[in-house]
Amino acid sequence: MGYRGAMEPIAIPVVDEGFSLQGALHGPAHGPGLVVCHPHPAFGGSMDAPVVVALAEAAAAAGLRTLRFDFRGVGGSGGEPTGGHDEHHDVQAALAFLRDRTGQPVALCGYSFGALMAARAIARGAHATRLAVVALPTGVVHGHDDRVADMRAAFAAQPTLFVAGTADPLCNLGELRAWGEGAPAVTVEELPGVGHFPAGPDLADLCTRVVRFLAAPVPSGTG
Repeated sequence: MGYRGAMEPIAIPVVDEGFSLQGALHGPAHGPGLVVCHPHPAFGGSMDAPVVVALAEAAAAAGLRTLRFDFRGVGGSGGEPTGGHDEHHDVQAALAFLRDRTGQPVALCGYSFGALMAARAIARGAHATRLAVVALPTGVVHGHDDRVADMRAAFAAQPTLFVAGTADPLCNLGELRAWGEGAPAVTVEELPGVGHFPAGPDLADLCTRVVRFLAAPVPSGTG
């Protein structure tokens, strides 16, 4: 598993806030786009997190022009971290950048905190052809009506994939299913016995499932 081609470092402007995000592009220059969002910076999350790199490389190998990036205040990205209050704007900026750069439809994938920010970006008006939600920490959403509303809105906006391990203490698949209830195209993939940090064969399995979903033909009427 893994993409053996060149990786291109880039800067993503967050225009309204006057700073740029550090990012890296993988895959064929003219392929359909994918943005991958990383886990929580407070716990060491960055675009170089193993799950994020593996997902980006697997997607690139499948022909997707894939962008991973550091949220504000992480690595070489400007701005200050807000703990999830404003980071969805970074997702929106990354989607817009890649769409303008490639002229192609763009899908979206987030892991852990990145899944939360990806869903929130969609709920607040960003567009993606497909959304892959990996190991979303449901406890951060549970009990907050506004956050649950964001999840419901995001999952109904486009074909959506939920992926989580059955041994992940941070992601309750039952709650995810409830939030996606009534959405026209939600798929659930369970990883038996896998926790929040898949590695080795479990990570390879995760990447296969996610990329298979993301690389499927764009549904009619989306772009």
